Amino acid sequence: MDTYLVYGLGRSGIATANLLVKNDEHVILYDDDKTRLAEIYKSGLVPKSCEIIDKLCAKTLCIVHCIVLSPGVAVSKRVAELIKKFNIMVLGELNLGAYFCPAPIYAVTGTNGKTTTCTLLYDMLLNSKIRAHLVGNIGTPITSKVDSVAPSDSVVCEVSSFQLEHPTGLNFKASAVLNLAPDHLDRYVNFTDYVDTKRKILDCTHGKIFLNYDDPIVRDFGKNRTDCEYFSLNPLPEGVEGIYYKDGAIYRQDSPLLSLKKCKLLGKHNLYNILCATSLALYAGADAESIERALNKAKLPSHRLEFAGKINGVRYYDDSKATNIASTTVALECFEKNAVVLMLGGSDKGEDFAGFLNNMPENVRKIVAFGRVGKKIYKLAKKRKLDTVYAPRLGEAFMLAKNSANEGDVVLLSPACASFDEFDSFEERGDFFKSLVGRNEAKN
Repeated sequence: MDTYLVYGLGRSGIATANLLVKNDEHVILYDDDKTRLAEIYKSGLVPKSCEIIDKLCAKTLCIVHCIVLSPGVAVSKRVAELIKKFNIMVLGELNLGAYFCPAPIYAVTGTNGKTTTCTLLYDMLLNSKIRAHLVGNIGTPITSKVDSVAPSDSVVCEVSSFQLEHPTGLNFKASAVLNLAPDHLDRYVNFTDYVDTKRKILDCTHGKIFLNYDDPIVRDFGKNRTDCEYFSLNPLPEGVEGIYYKDGAIYRQDSPLLSLKKCKLLGKHNLYNILCATSLALYAGADAESIERALNKAKLPSHRLEFAGKINGVRYYDDSKATNIASTTVALECFEKNAVVLMLGGSDKGEDFAGFLNNMPENVRKIVAFGRVGKKIYKLAKKRKLDTVYAPRLGEAFMLAKNSANEGDVVLLSPACASFDEFDSFEERGDFFKSLVGRNEAKN
């Protein structure tokens, strides 16, 4: 029996603790939030055989064989020194789940579009009568699923940069990289550090790697490698293997594979998501007809350019999942023919809003800044003579946006920031926004 320290008791940590206990390991639990640690232990969500500690010190760590980190946990310098001193193995929750998983794992990473792509891939496999499981950064820890996975199944896994920080033991049948843009710069030294973390997925893949040919940083991942194929919105150069989009269909070389004419997903960004998911689905054994059928029924997950309602002739969209500037830029491209009242703000991820505001699309008629980063956005926008107002909280910002919008306009919540100043997640933020639309819609 080895001793494992589970660090972080969100959904991943709870699932990890249960899996380790089932496998007869000694488990110690720790969370920086002492209140949550106590509540979870009392709730019965983790086995009573687990030991609970309220601080990380040499006395505890000297007996630990392995630390399993939840995705959001960043190890402090002091703890990192103790880990090095006692030569402790560090794994992520995903690594542990991958070790116990008997089925092939198909992994998707990138800055934006991961959840949509994984959801599409999952549906494509199911439509091809392949038993599949959807796990990872999408919200379901792989450690909570491995007991129900058979060797003949397929596992679709959304992988964040956090989950690639400790790649030991990760083993993917195939993987894909969608795109790369500045994100999580509050956690990484710089953009290069973030890109290098994403690059680790290449060495965790023992089959095919699928790369976005149109993103020069992602395309460069395939340099001097023979295990890569590509996807693109344009015909691929001679000698480059992969699939591409042309005239409402997906092609391989000059041969059409499937039609997208009945697919209702809008925007260039969703074409990339579709191409990426299709690449992995074909590799996993799905047939083109089943893939096309899945795409014809496809709907976007919540909080991704989701239509929230209409008030006085103004359409409202919830794009709360847009937690970085690149994602908000993509969202704005979908409304080029509409005047947009753009709601920006939330908690800081270290991004450069000056450049974004300097190149604000002309269809953005007004900016409503809100939250902790909203003050900075407001000041920068005012300097650039952009029509901008500020509110400290989302509810007040919503009313400012509503009162600023004219019939035919679009009010777009696409914050380009995380949600943690006011909400526990982007989902909670999006749900609150939709509730505000619903309440005001009912008053019409």
